[in-house]
Amino acid sequence: MSKVLGIDYGTSKVGLALGDTKLKLATPFKVVKPEELVLVIEKLAEREDLELVVMGLPLGMNGRETDQTKEVREFAEKLKKEISVDLAFEDERLSTAQAKRENKDDAVAAMYILQSYLDRIYG
Repeated sequence: MSKVLGIDYGTSKVGLALGDTKLKLATPFKVVKPEELVLVIEKLAEREDLELVVMGLPLGMNGRETDQTKEVREFAEKLKKEISVDLAFEDERLSTAQAKRENKDDAVAAMYILQSYLDRIYG
């Protein structure tokens, strides 16, 4: 079984979801502060034998990068230097919007991002 962590990054809070590549299923995990994220990932990497971190990439509805996209990419670069787990991006345009429409929290948005990745890569 390969464990994967999904991230819906925000400057004030970060939604997390856990997924499994064999089951092809993502579930909401929790919401943390950005400054807690590295420690949480390190603990999960050890406890869950985490294989990959999938971070939502906030593109504009036209598919172009925005200021928020740049902010996420910069955060991801810092994160890569501090964790020992591979990192990938997943387009989050519709995932976060869906969670907000359903009035769900950031962990659910992270679940949608991760589920999108699992569906696309592992079909």
